[in-house]
Amino acid sequence: MKKLHQIIKNMKYRHKLTLLLVGASLVPMTVLALYSHMRMSSFVRQREMEDMNSILEQTRESIDSQIAVYTSLINYLTYSPDIDEIIKEKNMDNYTAYEQYTKVADPLLSVPKSYHEAIKQIQLFADSIRVEHEYTLVPLKKVREEWWSKSMKEDVRIQWVVDKNRKEIAAVRNIYDRKELEAVLCITLDYDKIFQAFDNITEDETGGMIVDDQGNILYQDSALPGISSDSSHSGEVLDSVKKVCAWTESASGENNWKYYLFRSKASISGAVSRLFLEEIPLICICGVIIFVLGTFFSRLFTRKIEELTANMDQVNHGSREVVVSSDSEDEVGMLIRSFRRMMDEINRLIDEVYVNKIALKEFELKALQAQINPHFLYNTLSAINWMAIRSNQKEISKVTLALSTFYRTALSRGEDMVTMENCIKNTEAYLEIQLVMHNHEFSVQWDTDSSIKNEKIPKLLLQPVVENALEHGLDEKEDGEKILCIACLDKGKEILLSVTDNGPGMEPEKAKTLVTYQAKGYGLKNVHDRLKLLYGEKSSICIFSQPGMGTTVEIRVPKEEYRDED
Repeated sequence: MKKLHQIIKNMKYRHKLTLLLVGASLVPMTVLALYSHMRMSSFVRQREMEDMNSILEQTRESIDSQIAVYTSLINYLTYSPDIDEIIKEKNMDNYTAYEQYTKVADPLLSVPKSYHEAIKQIQLFADSIRVEHEYTLVPLKKVREEWWSKSMKEDVRIQWVVDKNRKEIAAVRNIYDRKELEAVLCITLDYDKIFQAFDNITEDETGGMIVDDQGNILYQDSALPGISSDSSHSGEVLDSVKKVCAWTESASGENNWKYYLFRSKASISGAVSRLFLEEIPLICICGVIIFVLGTFFSRLFTRKIEELTANMDQVNHGSREVVVSSDSEDEVGMLIRSFRRMMDEINRLIDEVYVNKIALKEFELKALQAQINPHFLYNTLSAINWMAIRSNQKEISKVTLALSTFYRTALSRGEDMVTMENCIKNTEAYLEIQLVMHNHEFSVQWDTDSSIKNEKIPKLLLQPVVENALEHGLDEKEDGEKILCIACLDKGKEILLSVTDNGPGMEPEKAKTLVTYQAKGYGLKNVHDRLKLLYGEKSSICIFSQPGMGTTVEIRVPKEEYRDED
């Protein structure tokens, strides 16, 4: 990434402008193309789903129309007076029964087969029938031998029972005399012919399924990968369908069946992909046009700038002649005319540069002389320390070393910013001296995070606050133990410096005025003003105090990597 950035940085301005124009044009074009493609893709998917739903509805209506015909037929036979007479008359002799079965029952139960190819047989099971008559009239006790009998419920409504293995559908109605089962009427239908319409809509990439209200699969036709065809329950199949397919459903208006039609997502995505392939040539043509126009306009806009650059390069190699000119009133024309005027001022500017260099040398000399004093001070303190050690004056040696450390960290070789480690050493040296001066009548407690020791902050930031805590806090405390707590903590994007004393404290209203009050020496106001000048609203000083409860001063400074954030 850095290498790419460097390559772009070193490119000619004309090429950068070309990239900018092309990029600025390609971005909205790409967004528009993506938006159009997404809308078209959504439209294609929606159209596919609408087509699937329309096909499924037509197929359901076709099957429902057949179901309605057979429902009407069962209703007609159930309430037929002739059928009712056969069911009710239980004391007929054999001859009368045979004659009635032949002349009345056979036409009623056999004729519908000639009009409806899907009907395999129509059977009446009745308690009044003693001897089975062909396949149409059967004694009621034999109903248990039928394959659909185990699925029957005690209900007067028509019940639809499907056996995929037998390829048969049974439409059955129980006929009761009060609470006693008196007869059963059954129409056996051809499985394939009833579901022929549904079979016609399933293709290589399309599958279908019909289930009852118990979730049992009545019909399934699917060769799609990832979809189970062995399960007899719809829940497992639907779970696999929803993972790999787009699907729609429709409920029957004639019975409790539900129809599902699904198509693989790959099939629908194929239509979207074909649409995208048709869009690629148009996108490429637009890209070429944008590139050509971007190159043309970039050359037009940068021609004068390139001439000015060449002339300035000649000046850099010693020439003082201006060969570029422009009469335009735009920024480039103004720049060229300003360059011409600038060349007239070159000699004067050179003289000013020489004067400034002389002044700089004088400033550096004064700074060198100013550095002599700190070195003299360090050497003197070192001599005093050596003399104290030879005289076995450990306390004097300790104070001398602390004073040397304090000035070395405070001056910090003229740097305005120091590390937290340097700031802490400066404060420790100051406190070492103060402990001796106060005869160790107060104690210091430190809490520092090692992770911020290399973070840089303005120098002399913590020591004035500690000095203020000693002078106005602990020195005014008359009774009890005097404790000074100092914390330097890592708070994510900022550093928290906290100084707490258990002195007499003050009213909160007075504490708020300390950062605006100009005290003698280097007070809190100076610290506050420096922070605001350096960091603005990213830094803060807060003072918390209550009478008799001590005072806490908190300083928050942004870390170096977050100081330039908005």
